[in-house]
Amino acid sequence: MNIQTQSLPHRAGLAELTDPEGLRHAATISVWVRWSILAIALTLLVYRPEYTLPIHVCYVLLALLAMSFNGYVHFLVRTGRNVNWQSLLALSALDVVLITGGAVVGGGLAPLCFLLYYPALALFAVAFASFRISLGWVTMAAVLYSVAVLMAGEGIDLGAKEEKVLVARIAAMYGVVVVVSLIARFEHVRRTIAVQRERELHRERIELSQAIHDRVAQSAYMIGLGIESAIGTVDPANEEQVARLEATHQLSRASMWELRHPIDSGLIFEGRELGEVLAAHSRAFTAITSVPADLVQSGKEPDLPAVTRGLLFSIAHNAMTNAMRHASANRVTVLLDFGRESLRMSISDDGVGLPSGYEDRGHGFRNMRRDAERIGGKLDVRSDGPGAGTTVTCVVPYGTHPEYTHRGGG
Repeated sequence: MNIQTQSLPHRAGLAELTDPEGLRHAATISVWVRWSILAIALTLLVYRPEYTLPIHVCYVLLALLAMSFNGYVHFLVRTGRNVNWQSLLALSALDVVLITGGAVVGGGLAPLCFLLYYPALALFAVAFASFRISLGWVTMAAVLYSVAVLMAGEGIDLGAKEEKVLVARIAAMYGVVVVVSLIARFEHVRRTIAVQRERELHRERIELSQAIHDRVAQSAYMIGLGIESAIGTVDPANEEQVARLEATHQLSRASMWELRHPIDSGLIFEGRELGEVLAAHSRAFTAITSVPADLVQSGKEPDLPAVTRGLLFSIAHNAMTNAMRHASANRVTVLLDFGRESLRMSISDDGVGLPSGYEDRGHGFRNMRRDAERIGGKLDVRSDGPGAGTTVTCVVPYGTHPEYTHRGGG
């Protein structure tokens, strides 16, 4: 999902617009609320219609126009396409235009379509977390509605004091925006604190991965080279000594590989794409284990949250660890397929396969399954028998993770 975050005037009051998940959440709420309102409006149009045919046709056309654009934005949300603040602004502008058009068609003050201003303005205040901009938006809507009431039909009846009704409706518009803006502001502050906390955690993770890379990993690599040299110089007749050195060498390689997890996961929190990080991880696997590992990617990677990328990376790392420790594999292949509605990641090896009851022999597969569930995905493990290799597959629909966060580490 390529969610753009261009700035608007008064950007300081519009932090939600630079938050991909804030945008997505606002868009999701907006389209579903509009579907509910449109369903009620169409039901009222069909059930015991009180309008003449021309007016009835105009209302239907207005409803169809709202349905078409709302359906388009809903399609963007569902498929992870380009959803940005401009789309939400256009949707809100269409709301105001259509509701005002309904007031004009209905003859001004009498039609109850003015009630639709309230949810429309509330949605705007939620999506655009700026009191000043929301105040300007409700002022524009109030002016348009006032003009529609005064110009449509017979205008307002001063003798019946209908101007008081108009003023009361406009005051209610401002009241809705003020209340919703206060609630949205409170949620925005709470979310900002959470995001700042998450960014600080990301920064610490990056610093930790850099420290491991600069110190511990280099030392482990030098230890591994020393053991390799010792194996070459030891007397082959001393089988016990050779076995100890080879076991130590295997342990050093396993340690070096485990160190790659915090090192390369730091790239995730720097904002790198999942495909880029897995490609580097595969190269490290080949260098450490001497087993070729390749990444094959299809489709364009969407703007996945850091948590989603991090958990997918952990699943891939654990699957590759199993291939190194238990599979005696000659090759490992990592497949990344970014579809329109979901992504599929598979890690395959050509090793000895899985024994019966493999999930009860350790925590690896349980951890992978748990990580997949945390991001709304499903894990599938397949092995066609001894010598047939193993394939671990994780499928994750876009937009299902409940803890979306900002991309990158700050």
